[in-house]
Amino acid sequence: MNLLFDLDGTLTDSRPGITASIEYALVKLGLPVPAEDELTALVDPPLHVTFSKLLPDPNKKNVAEAIGLYRERFADEGIFENSVYPGIVDILKEFSGMGAGLYVATSKPHVFADRIVEHFEIAQYFRGVFGSELDGTHTDKTELIAHLMETEKLRDRFTTMVGDRSHDIKGGQDNNLQTVGVAWGYGTKKELIDAGADLIIDKPADLTWLLEFYTG
Repeated sequence: MNLLFDLDGTLTDSRPGITASIEYALVKLGLPVPAEDELTALVDPPLHVTFSKLLPDPNKKNVAEAIGLYRERFADEGIFENSVYPGIVDILKEFSGMGAGLYVATSKPHVFADRIVEHFEIAQYFRGVFGSELDGTHTDKTELIAHLMETEKLRDRFTTMVGDRSHDIKGGQDNNLQTVGVAWGYGTKKELIDAGADLIIDKPADLTWLLEFYTG
């Protein structure tokens, strides 16, 4: 059994650092800052998607400038304005102890994802941390998961994608994986239902339901 976990909104609540860094970039650009709930809805998708929605002229150059400003704050400060969701460590210990292959599959650049899982002392549970490159390579979840599956030689029949947003579910589906939507993240249950998640759970401990799927 292999479980691929999204990072933001699934393993950790990174909203404070991400929204503050988005605000920082917009202020630097002299642009208005949306309300908090609007910013929260933009947490988790790749940054080029987020800023394409926020900038009045979202051409490639302007989006790249906004991302650069975002990372100016995020790299040193925003990255650790973050916390592991309650119950996550327990479920990682349980599945890791059973011999399950656990991986992080995030659109966040892996240079940041590596630092986050190390900082919060959960790196020990994962066989690999897969994220995008700073140049944008592998920000698409379908492409990222395909890269992970090929690199780790995983079989789709025994692998599940766990995430909180529709692009996590779509990325898993596009790679023929079982998909689990988590209701404690930044997406709504409706978003996960509309995306076609095979299972939607309300708390990390509910992941043990997967044992029935793989062993039943």
